[in-house]
Parts: sequence; structure tokens; C-alpha cells
Amino acid sequence: MANEHGGDILDRGQAEKELFPARGLPGGGQLEVRMEISADHPDPDIRGVAQRVKLFNLESWHAEWTQVAQKNEELAAGFEREQRKLTAHEFYLRAADFYRRAVVYMPDSDPRMLPTFKKLEKNFDKAWSVVPPPFERVQIPYEGHMLPALFWPGRGKAGNQLPVVYNYGGADGILLRGEDGGAGQYVRRGMSFIDVDGPGHGGTLRHHKLYAPPDSERVAKAVIDYLIARPDVDPERIGLHGSSLGGYSGPRGATGEKRIKAVAVWSGAYNLIDDIFDYYPPIQDRLRWLMGAKDLKEAREKIKEFTLIGRANKIECPLLVGYSREDRVM
Repeated sequence: MANEHGGDILDRGQAEKELFPARGLPGGGQLEVRMEISADHPDPDIRGVAQRVKLFNLESWHAEWTQVAQKNEELAAGFEREQRKLTAHEFYLRAADFYRRAVVYMPDSDPRMLPTFKKLEKNFDKAWSVVPPPFERVQIPYEGHMLPALFWPGRGKAGNQLPVVYNYGGADGILLRGEDGGAGQYVRRGMSFIDVDGPGHGGTLRHHKLYAPPDSERVAKAVIDYLIARPDVDPERIGLHGSSLGGYSGPRGATGEKRIKAVAVWSGAYNLIDDIFDYYPPIQDRLRWLMGAKDLKEAREKIKEFTLIGRANKIECPLLVGYSREDRVM
């Protein structure tokens, strides 16, 4: 089975055979692992999808998650009509999360991608319209554009300047994931947290076609400029949290943005053409989209610029890189 950019999308690459006993799919080829995680999940909707979905079938993946998303959206609307606001909030968030799961692997060529993503946004917005949100919605100027972001104030004495953690998401990064990005863990420990819909992520990619730059220090500079202008942020205690593809973008950001005082990532990447593009072919088309390349040939050239070669020695702050024992793909 071939995708539109050429090449077989099933069982591609020796690395994938080592990682998974079966086959992969476009968008990263990790559906099998996600389903294994979901099969014993305590949530009945998630467990039900895992039991019904046809493996290695993107149509089935989208249909099953969309079905449970619609069910939870309808339940949420009913609870809202009954003025059961907290329950409505919870079910709108569930619906948003299930729409996120439905859309996360959809390529840019799929006509259902943007409508499904808009349903995710709608349900997230509804969830936080019925109860007060714990975050501020902010806009960050970036090279003539505005990047949407969510800022969670840390738990501290009013008027104090608090440390802040800037979250640099990965290839599947979607801003509207609530506290999944780690906000709650930091906020409870007295740190503020900002999650940014940067170039190559979420709605910034899907609505505005802003693509991920290799020099992520440009994005980091815009975010840090915003943060240090806030009276509740300690400019000497700004950290960066990177996950998945953020394991490259975070350290790369620190090479050019010296106001970042610490970086922690899981997992790390040094040179993307070796560490992910050639190592794990099922993700190539996803990376093509994030970078704004027209085909895989152009993507191969673009991704050569996504490297820490010759730049890693410019990282002056403490850097922590974490890996799970079984984690071989970012």
C-alpha cells in the first residue's frame, strides 16, 4: 500500500520491525502501541475503541474515536442544559480529547483533518466556558504573526515573581490538551507554565500554515520576550520543557536564547535526519508536513538543517535528557 508521496506505508524500515512486532501507519506508525496502551485502560470509551478498532486501518481509527467524541459531546451538551456545569465541563474535555485522538495521525491531504480539528477546538472552548479556566489565553508576537498560548500562573503569593516553565511540544503537539503538557505538575510546585501553539504545532500549523523552523531559537526568543515583560515572571528563572520532537527544538532553542536557565527534555535528538527521519521512515511524511516541504525529497533537504551539530557547545544552561528504557523513538 503506497501513500501519495511514494513508498510503502506498511512495514517500512528495519527500525520499525525492531520496535513493533507488526506494522506502522503514516503519522508515526505508532497506532499499535497506542492501542496496546488503551486495551486495558480504565476508561470504558478508550477501552471500547481499543477493542473495536481495526489495526493498521486509519479509517477505522478516525471513525471509532469520532464516534465516542460525538457521544461525549452530546452528553456534555445535555449536562450543560441541566446546569450541571462541572459535569458538562468534564464531558466537553473528554470529547475534545477524543477528537484529538481522531485527528492526531491525519495527514494534511485528508479533507476531514481540519473539520475534525475544529471540533476539538470547539469542545475545548466549551469546556472552559462553563467553568472558570485555570489559565490565561495570551497571544505572542512572532515575526508578523501571533502565536496563541495558555499561561498557567503558579501557586505563590500574589505580587511575587515566580519561575516559569515554557513547554515546547512535539510533532503531535496540540495546545488544547489541558494539563497533559505538564502544567499541573509545575503549578503545584510553585512554578508558572506556558504552553505555546508554535510553528509546526496544532492550530498554528493547521489554520495558518506556519511551519516548524530548524532554528527554534527564533520561536524561543519570541516566547521569552513575552515572558520577561510579565510582572509575575522571574526573568532569572525561566526553564524549558521539551517532549518528543521538542527534544530537539528545546535544546536548539537554548543554543541561541541565553535567557533560558535550564532545559529538561524527553527524549533527546541531536541530528534529525539520522535520529528520526532515516531511522524511522513511517514518520517521514509527518515531518514533511511540519516543515512545509512539498514532497519527501524536499523534506530530506530541509531536515538536514534540524541539527545540533556545531551548535551543541552553545548550550550554556543545565540540560537534562531523559529516556525510558524501552523508548527508541522520540
